[in-house]
Amino acid sequence: MGDPDLIYGLEGRLMDLEAKVALLEKQLADMAAAPSTLPQAVQNRIESGEHPVRVLREFRLLTQSQLSEKCGIRPNHISAIERGQTFGLKTAKRLAAALDVPAEVLF
Repeated sequence: MGDPDLIYGLEGRLMDLEAKVALLEKQLADMAAAPSTLPQAVQNRIESGEHPVRVLREFRLLTQSQLSEKCGIRPNHISAIERGQTFGLKTAKRLAAALDVPAEVLF
């Protein structure tokens, strides 16, 4: 039928992955249940369709150049992001750290 050692090893890996998924689902649920620390006006602007990076940058009273210095992303790239250019997780983490928000707020 099959190699018993291989099947046993795969079953062990599957159980490990299931445990990790359960933990991640719990963490995600906890994050969703946590109250937001952003003012309602900021949340409203984001929900109405304004770009989160621009809204949060303005809320923190930062210029694009100042945000650039804090996160190490060029000002012209920040400008492009605020105009709708897509960006990756690494950029999101750097922006989130500089803006003092969780990265998921930026998407």
